[in-house]
Amino acid sequence: MLEICPNNERIAQEVSPKGTSSLFLYPVATHEARPFILVLPGGGYHHLAYHEGEPVAKWLNSLGIHAGVLKYQVGDFDASSQLTDVEDALKWIRQAPKDWCVISQQVGLVGFSAGGHLAATVATKGNEKPDLLLLSYPVISFQDPYAHEGSRWHFLGEAPSVEATHAFSAHEQVTSQTPPTLMWTTADDASVPVENSLLFASALSAKKIPFELHVFEAGRHGLGLADENPHCQQWVRLATNWLKKQHYVKEECKMTPTLFIAGDSTAAIKGAAEKPMSGWGEYFQAFFGSSVHVDNRAINGRSTKSFLAEGRLANIEQDFQAGDYLFIQFGHNDEKIEDPTRYTHPDQDYRHNLIRFIESARIRGGIPVLLTSVSRRRFTADGNLDPLAVGPYPAAMRQVAAETETPLIDIFEASQQLYHTLGEQESMKLFMHLPEKVHPNFPNGVADDTHFSDIGARQIAGLVTEAINQSTASTLSTLKQLLKGVREHGAN
Repeated sequence: MLEICPNNERIAQEVSPKGTSSLFLYPVATHEARPFILVLPGGGYHHLAYHEGEPVAKWLNSLGIHAGVLKYQVGDFDASSQLTDVEDALKWIRQAPKDWCVISQQVGLVGFSAGGHLAATVATKGNEKPDLLLLSYPVISFQDPYAHEGSRWHFLGEAPSVEATHAFSAHEQVTSQTPPTLMWTTADDASVPVENSLLFASALSAKKIPFELHVFEAGRHGLGLADENPHCQQWVRLATNWLKKQHYVKEECKMTPTLFIAGDSTAAIKGAAEKPMSGWGEYFQAFFGSSVHVDNRAINGRSTKSFLAEGRLANIEQDFQAGDYLFIQFGHNDEKIEDPTRYTHPDQDYRHNLIRFIESARIRGGIPVLLTSVSRRRFTADGNLDPLAVGPYPAAMRQVAAETETPLIDIFEASQQLYHTLGEQESMKLFMHLPEKVHPNFPNGVADDTHFSDIGARQIAGLVTEAINQSTASTLSTLKQLLKGVREHGAN
């Protein structure tokens, strides 16, 4: 039985109720009809791999493609009902009335590992076939010596008949009606042998079905978007180019994502009367060139509480679209216990407020990113950095990130490492330290170890981008690629 979840409710639920497959939707915010690709994660028909689901859907969104993740039945299920659920999902995508439009002749399937087996089986045996097939290290054969035993056992049972293993080996079911296909895998995959993809490619060739096959020399099974393996990560670019060739991605329709910054004065844009004080968000755009639009909504003196109370998140929501990013950095003003309009308890309303920001982005098909507060420059008597330079708020944010599976950029830790490297005296140059009568905006001078100089703001912006590049979060893979492209061709 197929259940439609239009607003991604119960998205954290690993599997659907017994006998039920759940379709979670990730539509692109556009009035134009767009293609749709349904994502089938892997997991050996025993569980579903999260990193092969939602992150892939959001990558497709970034290409202007509607997407969905099918949390199909795993464990104890009937194979025929499993196939029916996928076909019903394809039918619903093509035919059901929606607030957003799908090009019914451009509905594809992408499958990973066992999800690749399910996708290939529907594409070869199904009555409701996809128009396009994209397979990542797929299980194809249920016959020895190349079968993935776990997938076969869960799909067909402990002692399947010879007839069943042949009937559900997708390479033996290819017909002239099988859709164009792109596959990728690795030559040393220790779980699903490369021969699975080679067999399917050979069968497609015999039936003159257009296909591409990319075999990378080395890489573990289950890479997903392959953030951890730069060589195999090429598959994302290769697949994007192939989707363009199949007319699923049009250059004029490809969206430039917006990166919104919600935060306080350490990130905010400063006016002429405040210079040379600067926020790191002022210099963030340069790292992306024209590939991303940075919309800095950070503002001086705000905490999570006052930012929400003033309707500033609501203003972001009016402009936020699927595929956009929301960078969330608060803490300096949340700790001001003397001000009830701003103070939040780190283990109570601060956590709840962060979750509101996270859910706001996710419900709109966007990607929330938590950034711990930039550390104040506060050295202790023994010459070390104060681990509580922004109180308990960085630790509280780390816990929220872990509980909600939200990407975290730990700028508190990175900035403390920077100050330590520079030393107590040299690190002063990063902050607002001016003697009297040096700058007209600060005639009496200033000694401020919270707010940045121009040099400091640029350094912190660099730390943020470096942390993005080092992140292993699948949801940041597209952002990493955009940063990489600007680095290769030179920032604007």
